[in-house]
Amino acid sequence: MTAPYSQLSALAMVQAYARLDLSPFEVTQAALDRIDAVNPQINAIYYIDAERALEAARQSEQRWHDNAPMGPLDGVPTTVKDALDCIGMPAHRGSAAGAVSISTTDHPTVARMREAGSVILGKNTMCDYGILAGGVSSKHGVTRNPWDLKRTTGASSSGASASVAAGIEPVSIGTDIVGSIRLPASYCGLAGLKPSQGRVPYYVCNSPAITAGPLARNFSDVALHMNVLTGEDVRDFAALARDDVNYVSRLRRADYDKLSVLVIPELGLGEPVAEDVRKAVNEVAQVLRDLGVQVTSMDKAPFSRSDWEPAEAFYKIRTLSELLRQPENEQDKTPYIRDWTADGRTLSAVEHQRNFDHTQALRERALALIDGYDFILLPSTPDTAFAAELPGSNPAKPFESWANTFLFNLTEQPASSIPTGLDRNGLPIGVQLVGKRFDDLGVLQMSWRIEQEIGAMPPASL
Repeated sequence: MTAPYSQLSALAMVQAYARLDLSPFEVTQAALDRIDAVNPQINAIYYIDAERALEAARQSEQRWHDNAPMGPLDGVPTTVKDALDCIGMPAHRGSAAGAVSISTTDHPTVARMREAGSVILGKNTMCDYGILAGGVSSKHGVTRNPWDLKRTTGASSSGASASVAAGIEPVSIGTDIVGSIRLPASYCGLAGLKPSQGRVPYYVCNSPAITAGPLARNFSDVALHMNVLTGEDVRDFAALARDDVNYVSRLRRADYDKLSVLVIPELGLGEPVAEDVRKAVNEVAQVLRDLGVQVTSMDKAPFSRSDWEPAEAFYKIRTLSELLRQPENEQDKTPYIRDWTADGRTLSAVEHQRNFDHTQALRERALALIDGYDFILLPSTPDTAFAAELPGSNPAKPFESWANTFLFNLTEQPASSIPTGLDRNGLPIGVQLVGKRFDDLGVLQMSWRIEQEIGAMPPASL
């Protein structure tokens, strides 16, 4: 019963529910069966709440029979990232350090999913404190890529992306403070959107760079998910008012000949861009030209490899502050974070402020890139997925893996990762589209149209 649903989109699922062609209970049972079948290989989900999920599915089925669905995702199965509170479920933030916490409230995004009728199957894995570029966790172990089990899923949304790519669920909530939506979307062949800061409410909002957003197998489902996730929440002081945009009905636009895109093949930060990734960016640029978009290519990289170092130090202090909440003997349970943040313990307040000032200067420079253009096109990641056991493509310089994404967290701009095909090793390639601040709809429209032109990704090989 699993196979017919494992690659079904959320949009197609709810349409089938409305026709009574599919049963939410049967789909939820199929999703649980799919977890049994593939999770031992990918390690994407660490906590399963089958009993409550099946009861929620029964209630959803009755609502569809009564023609009274609760919301746009009624009966659609999903799992929740370890970073996000979900009532009655454990939360570890990917770390073995500290006591187990059982959530007593829902994160704003989880509350939105529940209000929309989504069936919550359980919790998915993440890396320690959400800061590693690899899907490795001192609590959960290694999460593996459904395209190639020897490769990483990437970043803190590792379990969410692996679960969607493996056909357990059609949509999942990702979070992104340096790239944890776009990086795993790129590595796992998914459609991902990091919204503008505040578009999706977040609590605790402990950084102006953090946001939550959709991970899905296509941009129609990303749009459907945005209809659910956006809007105010009293707990998030930075949340934007609901914009009353129906992202699904507004995906089509006809004014491509009035739009302009700046293509940046190489940012100059981090590792060099691989040949297959560069080729994919150029192919998408040609798709845009064929649509009538004015495309300009930047010949010289706008940043240098040293630019990311003060930013890494700034993020390192943020991570260290979280680690130091634990007793010293507990800190040793997350050895990679302990070692990576060790030099931060001697950083002075003045040095930390200087790193912050440099990070703000990077923000200004990155935001200036879009001046005169509607969008920026560049690689989501410099290369495709690296080895599953590594914390980053270069363990000695783990922050380099965020080189193409973290700048647009600083600028608070919306940015997507668009799956564009496979490299010579059969691994997914993602191309990143960045829009003007608050133009989430524009990024979604352009991403969807590129997807329509280049075609959908095939299912992962798992």
